[in-house]
Amino acid sequence: MPARLLIAVIGVLIVCASTGPIACTSSAPTTVDTSIPSPPTVAVDTTWMARMQRTLDSAVRAVPLRGASAAVVLADGRIWRGVAGLSQPGVLMDTAMRLGIGSISKSITATLLVRLAERGRLSLDDPVGRWLPPIAYVDPAITVRQLLNHTSGVYDVTDAPGYRDSILANVNARWTPQRMLALLRPPLFARGTGWSYSNSNYQLAGLVAEAVGGRPLHQQVRDELLAPLGLTAPFLDQHEAPTGPLAGGWAGGTQNVMDARTSTYSAAWAAGAYFSTPEELARWWQGLMTGRLVGATSLAAMMTTVGSEGYGLGIVRRQLAGRPVWSHTGEIRGFASVAAHDPAGRFTVVVIANENPAPVIVIAGVLVGVAASVTVP
Repeated sequence: MPARLLIAVIGVLIVCASTGPIACTSSAPTTVDTSIPSPPTVAVDTTWMARMQRTLDSAVRAVPLRGASAAVVLADGRIWRGVAGLSQPGVLMDTAMRLGIGSISKSITATLLVRLAERGRLSLDDPVGRWLPPIAYVDPAITVRQLLNHTSGVYDVTDAPGYRDSILANVNARWTPQRMLALLRPPLFARGTGWSYSNSNYQLAGLVAEAVGGRPLHQQVRDELLAPLGLTAPFLDQHEAPTGPLAGGWAGGTQNVMDARTSTYSAAWAAGAYFSTPEELARWWQGLMTGRLVGATSLAAMMTTVGSEGYGLGIVRRQLAGRPVWSHTGEIRGFASVAAHDPAGRFTVVVIANENPAPVIVIAGVLVGVAASVTVP
């Protein structure tokens, strides 16, 4: 997003998150005919849920976005869910719609491996060579931990020349992890000596999880990470049937990708192919960060960060609204997403736009600011 537009969006959202009786709009003020009596002032609902909704509505108008869906889970269990804009022409967004979460899928894959390690099924410091057959350009001494925190040095196959053209050349082709990893190039650095974000790490991590658990990744995720929290909406696209209605996903605001997503989403797999409602994704993050999925020692391991990006094991330390949060973003053809847990306020915010690119971090930042102002016993 151009810097000027981003600044304008931030300004609009800050105004719209305020508690005063302000009609939020991105358009310039118009001249008022003072000879006509002004209508009575209508009180604006200033509850936190109403402020959340006004912020989301204004963001979608100001950017503009085709549509967005968002949710907030507070420490006391209160939940706000809201939508704005369109899923398809003439079809409004709905809170029941599932949207692609992109690379937030990495948080799910990492948590599964941490949970398996907690149960003694593997060690995060196991070399991948213990669990996987030899793979060209993958040092078998790379540890599971180095995959999850991106210190493996493994080349990112999505950067391979011609990869994106290949994905779009046949949108109905199904890509396996093995086909993806066949695109690997020499490593960027020796394991443990640097940091570089790589989708290949999570292709490998997904294969390790399947080798350890003896079952497909999505089945383990459903049993180990979703069922304990009573969640049913998330599903791994191209490996599970959709669990409910899907939002339309748009590229650049013009091209609906949902009927032509097989190649993109099968290729993303453990690195980026999950769908969810924002509410259930927020409940999942809240469960993770409050110790309902892994214990305190395991969570501390996930929160041990490396590299300039503050990357842990599938989670990232960043600032939103001037507050430290644990987060992950996602972007995949058709969707842009962010999940953020505020440990001080003990709340979680999720925003998913049904197009990419989209300034979801900006929107989430303002929602974090509103959530932080809510008093929780």
